[in-house]
Amino acid sequence: MDNTKDLFEKNLKELEGVVKTLEGGEVTLDQMLKLFERGISLTKQCTNALDSAEQKINILMKNRETGEIVERPFGGAGE
Repeated sequence: MDNTKDLFEKNLKELEGVVKTLEGGEVTLDQMLKLFERGISLTKQCTNALDSAEQKINILMKNRETGEIVERPFGGAGE
């Protein structure tokens, strides 16, 4: 999981750099388009990583009757 976290952080940092460069306005139109495309790709990768992490989240809930800690899917908490 650390590898996924490291990759996410690397992609996010690169995305921040892309945004700063685009905001700086010191690039040609061709460079701007390439940076924009890279930004879109990085955004998709970060979103996919977050979606994957969300699916893995589990909430530990204590069973009131037995006192046991029970692992339940994230979506089950509000049901």
